[in-house]
Amino acid sequence: MKKGFEKRFNKGDIVYWCSFDHTGKYFVRWGMVNEQFSDAVCVDLLEQPETRYINGIPIDEFEDNTYHKLPKGWTYDTKLYELTYVVPDNLKGYKIDIANSDSIKQAYTNRALVKSDTIFHGNIETDVTKQGYKILKKYPMWQKQYETHTSIRPDKAFFTYAEAQKEVDADNAELERIANLSDYDWSVEQIDKTLNAWQKTCGVTDEEKQKYREWILNLKDIENVEIRDFGGNIEWKYCDKKKWHGIDLSD
Repeated sequence: MKKGFEKRFNKGDIVYWCSFDHTGKYFVRWGMVNEQFSDAVCVDLLEQPETRYINGIPIDEFEDNTYHKLPKGWTYDTKLYELTYVVPDNLKGYKIDIANSDSIKQAYTNRALVKSDTIFHGNIETDVTKQGYKILKKYPMWQKQYETHTSIRPDKAFFTYAEAQKEVDADNAELERIANLSDYDWSVEQIDKTLNAWQKTCGVTDEEKQKYREWILNLKDIENVEIRDFGGNIEWKYCDKKKWHGIDLSD
């Protein structure tokens, strides 16, 4: 069994993990365990409960199945419904410490947090026709489906926020290190990664790998050189070219 895959989580446990946003920055995510397989922990994401009301009706209870007469003096910017936000009294000022799994569990019990798949994540729109208007709850065609659950590897799942934060800090530090590399050093790192993977896959000796490395690093403009393992053979090319070239190390 792979290291870390022996960790077991129970249904209802709070789990933390390292994730990243659209900018590439790492951060801690968390959720509630739904079930676990040998190679995956399935997690329900949690969020604050819905507070939107349409015309004074909770959005989850609102349905509009008939067309209504357009109001007198209607124009294209006439407001056809009232959208308000109402926070229940018992949740006003409610504090949740996401670094404390017990605090998250208590918030879920108190319904200060709910499973994301119970929330409507779409928009409120109006459908105006010659018949009148109707208020619709819908997802825009272009909108990416809102994530309500996910799965993570057991070795990447943690029981505590601190453990996940440690991995976040390490990953962000690595991003900073990479950003500070020169173009040359970064290119050499990519070459070494490919050579190391090739060695592991093909059983290549250290001596043979070093010969290929020296040959490649003697190329001009190494900042624009990339290599690949093609069927067990190392090939190279310049990034702005299409053709790959083999390497003959025979004396």
